[in-house]
Amino acid sequence: MSNKELDKLRDRVDELNLQLLSLINERAELVQEIGRVKETQGVYRYDPVRERKMLDLIKEHNDGPFENSTIEHMFKEIFKAGLELQKDDHRKALLVSRKKKPENTIVDLKGEKVGDGNPHLVFGPCAVESYEQVATVAEAVKAKGLKLLRGGAYKQEHHRIISRVLALKV
Repeated sequence: MSNKELDKLRDRVDELNLQLLSLINERAELVQEIGRVKETQGVYRYDPVRERKMLDLIKEHNDGPFENSTIEHMFKEIFKAGLELQKDDHRKALLVSRKKKPENTIVDLKGEKVGDGNPHLVFGPCAVESYEQVATVAEAVKAKGLKLLRGGAYKQEHHRIISRVLALKV
């Protein structure tokens, strides 16, 4: 192969590199727009099911000479770079984070507004063992002018342990 032939092939590779670069940048701009839409919808930016569908489609249309594993590796890197372009990292954000929603979340519990900035006291038994127990506690809480009641889950194993401890003390 002459130098002219080699130079011609290399020139073509350079042209394709620039076309690939242009397409990758166009794709990146679309990914950024998708990120903005997902943010307004409150959707996580990373969707493994969508990624798998894209990879399957790409591999389905791979006519070679690259192996599917090579193609998958290259596209996963492109996908990763696209995710990094999106500003907010939902994987690190807490659902209670003020970054996503700076205003208070107010929950109305039958007229009691929890989360409105005022303190609210919640009372109740550590373990709900019977209806009668909860009704007695509820009456006492209501008599004090309080409106919020809670109850912990009753665990049979805890009851057995406490019974043993009390039996040892007697």
